[in-house]
Amino acid sequence: MRATFERLTAQFSAQGARAAADTNREHPPIVAFEGYIKGLLAETPATAIGYLRVCLTADPTFERARLALWEVYQEKGEYENALTAVSSVAPGSRWGRRARFLAGLTQLQLKRYDEAFRSFDVLAATAPSATALNNLGIVQIRRGTAQPHPAAYYFNRAAETDPAEPDYFFNLGYASWLDRDMSAAVHWLREAVRRNPADGDAHYILGVALQSGGGVAEANREKELARRLSSTYAEWEKRSGSDVVPRGLERAKNDLELPSARRLEGALSASGQRDQQALAKFYIERAARLYTLENDREALTELNRALFLAPYEAEAHLLVGRIHLRGGRIREAIDALKISLWSEESVAAHVALGDAYLSVKDSVAARAELERALILDPSSADARRLIEKLPTR
Repeated sequence: MRATFERLTAQFSAQGARAAADTNREHPPIVAFEGYIKGLLAETPATAIGYLRVCLTADPTFERARLALWEVYQEKGEYENALTAVSSVAPGSRWGRRARFLAGLTQLQLKRYDEAFRSFDVLAATAPSATALNNLGIVQIRRGTAQPHPAAYYFNRAAETDPAEPDYFFNLGYASWLDRDMSAAVHWLREAVRRNPADGDAHYILGVALQSGGGVAEANREKELARRLSSTYAEWEKRSGSDVVPRGLERAKNDLELPSARRLEGALSASGQRDQQALAKFYIERAARLYTLENDREALTELNRALFLAPYEAEAHLLVGRIHLRGGRIREAIDALKISLWSEESVAAHVALGDAYLSVKDSVAARAELERALILDPSSADARRLIEKLPTR
């Protein structure tokens, strides 16, 4: 009995010691915690670094402060110091995976591609991580090698892990473009714009890839939409030959885990069972009812489903634009309304776009949209009401 009691006492003592250690890690000394908070709130990088160093002097095991220190150094462009900050985080700690991911980002900045590959590879091997897989593809593009696998292999695995994230599909299409695999580029870039219809780069490169395959009319429409979204592509067109699409467009991910704001699995499964256009119309009608009730968040969810099935549905983009306009997200509203007009010209979209331009005090662009609306429908009361708000010429 006594032996049993002693054994149980030792076991509980060990558990208590581990629990106390965990508590200490979660609740650092007050001096360390104050330094950490002051570092987060500091107005200048130098002040932040000073407070975070005070924090780590008081408690060298407070690893959240090392991650905060990495962020300050990274923003300053002091990549060696940033790498040193996170390299000290213990691999087995609760912050170990994030520290390794951040180290990989800094190694990318320093062009230490072999080291960056190892950092992301360890993360992808120990637990599925779409962002780590994506960044392995980034490393492969930048160091120009297909060993042990080409960039597209990693981008494809990232897209399989998180099929809702459009950047993985863009990277797949872009990597295919760089490899001059135009069929694959067209396929993956179409998937990218299904998930993010306002992705100008994806539209333009899709247009170039289509053009190389002889699809001139469709190619011109894609490039026209890109030009509506940004003046950048007019500059691209001054290039010649294969250089018309610049290098360096691949999209790295800067966080270990991405928020899952959109989920398209329902649309993916349903699209194989019912006519896509009819299903998209169903989602749009439901979104319109939610918009009327000012339930904008759920309305956008329905519209994302519709646009996944029908990426160029003008009515859906018009409603997206109106929701963003009502929410004060003017840049997003303008992009959505431009896509709506490119898909199908309408008085309502011209009026909404004129309203958006009025919100950013671009009276010239607003007047052009509202005058076009009045040409299409001289009786439009909304267009006349908004045009009266413009300054006289």
